[in-house]
Amino acid sequence: MTEHVSGGDIARYLARTMSPAEIVALLSHAEGCQDCRKALGEASLAGLSPAGGLFPAGGFVTHLTEEEMVAFVAGRMTEARRPAAARHVAACEECMDSVAAMQSLREQAARGPARPHAIRWYAMGAVAAGLLAAAVAQYWRIHPGAAPRPAIVASLRDGGQTIELDANGALRGLEGAAPEDLALVRDALQRGTLPAGQGLPAAAPGVLLGPDASAPAFSLISPIDAKVLPDRPLFAWRALPGATAYQVMVTNEKLDPLVRSGRIAFTEWRPDTPLPRGATLFWQVRAWRGGEMLSAPAPPAPPAKFEIAEDRIAARLEGIRSSPHASHLLAAALCAHEGLKDEAAAELRILARENPDSALVRSMESR
Repeated sequence: MTEHVSGGDIARYLARTMSPAEIVALLSHAEGCQDCRKALGEASLAGLSPAGGLFPAGGFVTHLTEEEMVAFVAGRMTEARRPAAARHVAACEECMDSVAAMQSLREQAARGPARPHAIRWYAMGAVAAGLLAAAVAQYWRIHPGAAPRPAIVASLRDGGQTIELDANGALRGLEGAAPEDLALVRDALQRGTLPAGQGLPAAAPGVLLGPDASAPAFSLISPIDAKVLPDRPLFAWRALPGATAYQVMVTNEKLDPLVRSGRIAFTEWRPDTPLPRGATLFWQVRAWRGGEMLSAPAPPAPPAKFEIAEDRIAARLEGIRSSPHASHLLAAALCAHEGLKDEAAAELRILARENPDSALVRSMESR
């Protein structure tokens, strides 16, 4: 860089949006140009020092800024501030890592020229404190392990491990998950709600298998207008007073019978054979009471329909649930995204037991 540093260069430098090559060129130029060094140092001091400093009324309230870390490492921090800073550095992993990185870089510079990829250490008395702090910021760019970690904005216990989302949108605790699964969890943590999946539209009144529209009705419980995961779902209905037997029939959209129970005395039934996945299915219950046969639902009530999740969804959920640290949040997000509302609610109940005081989980359960 041969031209003087512009205001735009300084703004990008302080915002940390410059590339490493641009920063090296800028710092190299500032080292030999007194005017640019002064302008950059003054801007750094103004941009990196919060109003009021870190020690209002003599007390430490937040992390050290880069400028204060430089002063701490160089031994230039005032005696009034240094004890509180030392206590914070000893107790704060982020600040301790940052100070250690500065000290290491300073010692390296004292031994000789830095490696080509490292930022050179400017002598404390030759460069303004703000410029030196910015050089340390560039060190953090090249050595991200030494940089302060972004703030954690959401954290949940999940399947025996902790899932965290930081302010930069990075997820920890779901290493190895597919990108689409990470996106579902990230969105749920950021919004405080599960994805809004597309369920089955409510049915309109139509003709059912039963011919009896005037007979007393009894009602079905589930599944109705819902997607379900098992291909042998549990059918449940409310009892008809006085009924001696029931029979369940499941059909496809053409009303072709797919499976039928025998006459049973209970109000629940699960088929012995799997039903087709990914297709809209209908079901109806017949009841016998005395010499009459009644149906539910009965016209003009709409038919009771449901859909079984596709094979690919069932396989993804099986993979999630069979992993060593099964993520109930991921399973809930995937179920909600696919319209499996009951499955999503069941996963959230498990997550709530692991996080009994979590407002985030309560928010997901309430929506």
